[in-house]
Amino acid sequence: MTYQEFKDKYNGQYLDWDGEYGPQCWDLAQVYVTECLGLPSWVLSGCGVASNLLNEPKLSDLLTYFYEVPTTEMKPGDICIWKYYADDAGHIALYDSYNGYECFYFTQNPGPARVEALYGGEMHSFRLKEEKKVVPNVEKDENKNQIEVKVPELRVRTAPGLDKEIIGYANPGYYNYYKTEADVDGYGWYKISKEEEQWVAYKEEWFNVYPKKEDEYFKVKILDRKDGYVLVDLGKIWIKE
Repeated sequence: MTYQEFKDKYNGQYLDWDGEYGPQCWDLAQVYVTECLGLPSWVLSGCGVASNLLNEPKLSDLLTYFYEVPTTEMKPGDICIWKYYADDAGHIALYDSYNGYECFYFTQNPGPARVEALYGGEMHSFRLKEEKKVVPNVEKDENKNQIEVKVPELRVRTAPGLDKEIIGYANPGYYNYYKTEADVDGYGWYKISKEEEQWVAYKEEWFNVYPKKEDEYFKVKILDRKDGYVLVDLGKIWIKE
C-alpha cells in the first residue's frame, strides 16, 4: 500500500489502533507503520506519549527501520514527530505536501484523520530505509579482482568499520571487488559492489583473495622505439605507441 492509498482509505475516519484513550495521533501512525509499511508494532508501541519516540530506548527502535531526514527535504509519507507541540506529549503525523507557504500533514487528534497545516514545536522527520540487496555471487574469473567467501552469512556493511550499518550478508561463493581499505578497526576491507557501498572485513578464515592476473599484453618486451612506434617481441611487429 502506498502513502496515497493509505490516505485515501482513512481520510475522515477515526483510528483507534489499541482501543485505549480513544483516537490519538499515535494510533494513526501505528496503523500506517503496521498496515501500510508492514513493520512490527513494537517500532512505535510502548512510547507512552509521542514525544518519547525521540528519546531512548524508543528512538533506537525507530531507527531500526527509519533514518532522520532534514525537514527541508521531506517527502510524502515521512513520519514527523514533534518534541513539543501544545504540551510535552508532542505529536506525530505524516508529511503530505508543501504549497510554498505552509507544510501539510496527514494527522489525527483533535478530529479525525485529515490533511491540514501544522505549526510550531520542535519537529523531527523520519523516512523508511530503502531495502538494500547484497550483490549476488559471480563466476570465477581470473581476469577480475575477486574474493571467495568461505563462511555463511559474512556481514556486509555500508563502509569500512565495525560500527557501520549491516545491510545484509554475503554467502559462500565468488564476488568481484573494486576497492580496498587497510586496517580499519583491525581489519582489511573489500568493496564488493561497483555501484553501491558494500564492504566486507577480511579475515583468512572468512574468505580468500584473488587479485586479477596481469594482461599478457603488458608483459611484452619492447625491443626498440622509432618515430612514435615501438618494436615489441611479438614476432617483431611494429605497432603505434
